[in-house]
Amino acid sequence: MHHKNRADMIWTEGPIERFMATAPVELQRAMILAMHTGQRYGDLIRLRWSDYDGATIRLIQRKTDQAVYLPCTSQLKQALDSIPRQCPYILARADGRPWFTAKNDKELSKQWTAQTKRCGLYAEDEAERLELGDLRGTAVTLMAEAGCTVPQIVAVTGHTLESATRILERYMARTSRMAEAAILHFENAKATEFANRLQTADMRSPKAANKIERIQ
Repeated sequence: MHHKNRADMIWTEGPIERFMATAPVELQRAMILAMHTGQRYGDLIRLRWSDYDGATIRLIQRKTDQAVYLPCTSQLKQALDSIPRQCPYILARADGRPWFTAKNDKELSKQWTAQTKRCGLYAEDEAERLELGDLRGTAVTLMAEAGCTVPQIVAVTGHTLESATRILERYMARTSRMAEAAILHFENAKATEFANRLQTADMRSPKAANKIERIQ
């Protein structure tokens, strides 16, 4: 039996918009925080307000003990600054309680799954389900599409170079965005100006082009 790798599961624009359209605001906040930071589920639900200084988030990742410095995008900053600080943790339930207790940290994941069912995104096949944790890989692909290098991406997410590269290798096979971004860079980069100036004789001379057409 083939078991799909979670690296194959990427949130794309359509499902994200569908989820956000009807999700409670506390799940919308989780979506934005996860997508704009690329952090693991366990770190997201434990981010404290004291980790955020109004411009950046600093944390020590629980799995790797790696220190991560995250400058906030303008959209993430706007989202964070709109959250009532009724809990020591950035992500909280509607009643202000944290999403985890000493014995259970799965409640946000459960509510996330319930929302995918409500908005028609839930897949019966477990291997095909889009989960909150898949936003970590999604963040990797979005940064790559934006032109970030793999070292730049892992500086944000805390992935190893190898794991980030594996995610991108799987994703690039299914999207044209990477190719479109590459050509955009090729056409606009200083280093490739010489290549973009190359012309054939008929491109340089409209008269020559007309002569060729008459001969044909």
